[in-house]
This record gives sequence, structure tokens and C-alpha cells, in this order.
Amino acid sequence: MTADKELEKTLLSFCDRNSDYWSFRGKAAREHAHAYLQYPAMMVPRMQGEIIRIIRQLNPWVKSVFDPFVGSGTVMTESMLQGLNFYGNDINPLAVLICRTKKGPWFTASLKEKNETLVEFIRMDQDNKLEAIFPNLFKWFRPDVSLELSRINRGIKNEPSKWARRFFWLAFAETIRLSSNSRTSTFKLHIRPAEEIEKRELHPIKTFIEILHSNFDKLTHMKTLLEEQGLLSGDHFAGEVDIRLKDSASGEKKNTHGSYDLMVTSPPYGDNTSTVPYGQYSYLPLRWITPADIDATVDEKWLSSTHEIDRRSLGGIKANALEEAGELAKQSKTFACTINNLKNEPRDRAQRVAAFCRDLSRSLDPILNNLKENAIMVWTLGNRSVGGQTIPIDHILTEFLAARGARRVTSFQRIIPNKRMAVRNNIAKTMRAETILIMRKSTA
Repeated sequence: MTADKELEKTLLSFCDRNSDYWSFRGKAAREHAHAYLQYPAMMVPRMQGEIIRIIRQLNPWVKSVFDPFVGSGTVMTESMLQGLNFYGNDINPLAVLICRTKKGPWFTASLKEKNETLVEFIRMDQDNKLEAIFPNLFKWFRPDVSLELSRINRGIKNEPSKWARRFFWLAFAETIRLSSNSRTSTFKLHIRPAEEIEKRELHPIKTFIEILHSNFDKLTHMKTLLEEQGLLSGDHFAGEVDIRLKDSASGEKKNTHGSYDLMVTSPPYGDNTSTVPYGQYSYLPLRWITPADIDATVDEKWLSSTHEIDRRSLGGIKANALEEAGELAKQSKTFACTINNLKNEPRDRAQRVAAFCRDLSRSLDPILNNLKENAIMVWTLGNRSVGGQTIPIDHILTEFLAARGARRVTSFQRIIPNKRMAVRNNIAKTMRAETILIMRKSTA
């Protein structure tokens, strides 16, 4: 039996024994570092960890994992718990902050003292200066909320250690989400009714302290798990973890001998008109967080509008997308059929699909360039609906990769029992299932 056939047989055997196995119903709870804060469309940790574990059992040479759309770091955390080196990048500064915080260090004794110092500083602060001034500040935050958030902000900036500030910023980001005037039932910026805003009982400092203490317990839990497996060197992860703020479509286009054995990812669908607006979700927290604590390259341009980060993401720029569709059609017959099926719909629908597929295609050569020959790829994909039509991203991506010499190993579906996103919106039905696509980069 070939390696690919053995991997396919093993993965599908779980489906044969239990058709709902990969849905992980009742097993999707987020623990330790996975649960620091809410982030749009987070993957199920145990599912991703199980897939990595199975692949490693059959391919013991796998020592490193790459995620080109790292998001909240689900794959990163699961890779670390299995002692694997990890490299990831994302176009969203908030995602980079989350991952750089989750990767450690675990100076728990020192952090406990710093938590106490921070809380005391915030409670003693009587300054009424606002620490965040940006367009529509008081649209998104009540004046009393802005005052308390400013005191938290000053307390965090008073901390001398960047690693501790990053931990504090994560608790602050979740506090901002819960304290803003935007609805928490959606990840889009959607203002609450005025009467609801006035009546809400909000105490950001109290909320922040509760989240801070809860996150400290989660950090301690994560440290214990790593210690039990001998995966800490001092108070740092014993392996390598590298997180970069980067567009996955950037880099060398020509395939060379890459660095990583396994790629596990879930590319974000870039059309935030009808899907998940990662950038909109991140806009308000990023307005309050010191950019240099995330990455030296983050500046005001990243927040020039509530849509700027989404504009930089897959499918964010729609100009000339349909004009370039002919080249994509050469890579994927399914893409060609999909665009043809949308020809009688309003032009923007086909344009949105073409823009996302164009950017996804552009990312593939740099992604493949990061992988060693014969590396395995695991893609978790959602087939969105546009204009009432399902867009078969799984088939399109399979054909895009095949056009670059990759070969399909297998695929299977999982029902999404309780995905953290709106059940409906006014554009399209939310996806109810995901496809797990396994591909292998072919040997040159």
C-alpha cells in the first residue's frame, strides 16, 4: 500500500465507523491557550490535532508545520503540543499578536506579580485623558467606557516587558469587544440601537480584570501540558516557533526546496460582504493597542478604514478580477464553470468569486515554495454561497494545486455543529459543512 493510500484509508476509516466523527460534536470546547479570546471562525483544536497526529504516525519524518493563514493560532498551538516546530503568517496584525502571545514564554511567577501591579495601577489611575483618538470614537464607545479603557491602556503601557504587555493586550482586546457599541452577535461592525447602548451596564475595568485572571489560569494550564511532555526549555517552548505579519501571496513564485514537512491551514474567504470580516472584527481592538508591540511594520495605514485589513486579505481587491478570470480558467475547469453559472447574476457576484480565487491562486506558489518535496497539505475549506449558488472552493483549489504538480490524497466532509458565526445574513446562507482536503506536494 502506498503512503497516500494508507493515509486515505486511515482518515476515512473514522468516517466509516462514525459518519459524524470529524464533526467533533461535544468535543469542540476551547481550552488553555485556545481560549484566550474570541476570534472569527476558529478551527476546532481537537480535530486539527487529531489530523496532525494521524499524519505523523504514518509519516514519522514530519517535524515541522506551516500555516500560511495562521489566524488565532489553533494549528500553531496543536503543533506545539505535539512538539513540532512551527512557522505561520497572517495579514491581520491582531492575529499576529494573538499567536506571538500564545507561543510563550511562560514566566508564570513573574506574570502573576505583573498582573497584580497592573491591576493596582489601573485602580489608582484617576486621569481623565483619552488614550485613543480616532474617527467615530464615541460612535463605538460610550464616553464613560472610553475613560475606563484609557486607564487600562495606560496601565498596560506602563509595563516594561513586551512579552507581558502582549499578554495584557489580549485580555484588553476581548474587553474592547465586550465593551464596544458594536453587536457581539456578529463579527462585523454593527452598531447597537441608541437606547440599547444607553441602558447597557458596562464596567470595562472589572471585565478586564476578570479576563486577565481567567487568561492567567489558561496560560498556567498550557504550561503544565507542555511541561508534562517535556516540551519546555526553561520557560520557553523547546522547539522553534516563528510568526510573521505577511501576505501569503508574497515571496518567491518559483518552487524550490522548501523548509516545512506539513502544511495545515484554513484560508479565509475574502468576500466579507457575505462572510467573515476578520479585519472589521480587529479594527476596534487595534485602535487601542500599541502597534509596535505587535510588529514594527504596523502603522496608521493598516487602520485607514474599518475595511483596510479585509481589503489586504484574499479577495479584498476586486479590480480586474473578471478580466483575469481567463487565466484562472486554464488552471481549473470548475472555476470556469462557476463563473459561467454566475454570468446572469449581478456582476459583483462573479467579481467577488473571481477576486478570491485569483488571490488564492496567487498564494499557492509561495506556499508550495515553503514546503519540502513530498510535503503533505491539509486544507480546511468552506464552500460559500454567492447569489444562491454554492461555490465549490474545494474542487477549485484541488485543480489549482494539481496544475502546479500536487496530487490529491483524499478529502472528507465534516458537519459544523456550532460554528461561531452568524447563522444567516442578508446576502447568503452560512455554510453548514467543511471539506478537509489532503494534498501532497509532488516530488520534483
